[in-house]
Amino acid sequence: METISSFSNIGLVLLSSDLKVVGMNDFARNILGPAMQGLDKNVFQYHSRKSQLKIKGVLDESQMHQSDISTTMVIDVLSKVLMINVCKVIQGKPSSEPIYVMSFLDVTNQVGAKTSPQSGLMELKKLPVLSKGSFQFLDIGSIYFIQSDGNYCKIFTETRWFHLHFTLKNILKRYVGNKFFLVHKCFIVNTDHIERIEQDFHGHMKIVFDKSTVPLVPVSRRKMHALKNILSIA
Repeated sequence: METISSFSNIGLVLLSSDLKVVGMNDFARNILGPAMQGLDKNVFQYHSRKSQLKIKGVLDESQMHQSDISTTMVIDVLSKVLMINVCKVIQGKPSSEPIYVMSFLDVTNQVGAKTSPQSGLMELKKLPVLSKGSFQFLDIGSIYFIQSDGNYCKIFTETRWFHLHFTLKNILKRYVGNKFFLVHKCFIVNTDHIERIEQDFHGHMKIVFDKSTVPLVPVSRRKMHALKNILSIA
């Protein structure tokens, strides 16, 4: 797992209380230049519809948070993968409206991203997560399963879990390879780490992984046949 705790080039975009882009630094201009034609427009006007929904989600979360809490997400812009952090900033005067600082890092190389000719999306070989102030890039092999958690996913490794601002559907579209399998509407598993499938006392099928520290994962009945074929289980 690769970890990056600091970057020399960080893009900064300043948003007004009504979410207009009112300023940006030189690095942001260099990365976003073709898409950012002029300032003083609503931030959503600079993005595609799909990106707008993700931007809206992270801004909505930052608006609900206290000023010292930031929200992080990953988004495609101009064939690049950007890790975006949004933080609400309270100004000095009590009557002043808050402003928003959007910072981003270009992590295209770190995640091994390439544009898929089929979907047009940036496909990832690693999944980027933020943990304790460091950006970590998880190898697919270290991931045991991924659980849906509202607008986020929880990514489980052998010893811990991470939050990622992706849906399960998005992960399946963006991951390059065949290790991940959707076993339930809320769970993706890495089939390389499955030790066996067992039935619990209630008759529900559960996946047992090759490490006892990893929680069991449910399998929906309609996915059982396909999963057994993948695992070559009769």
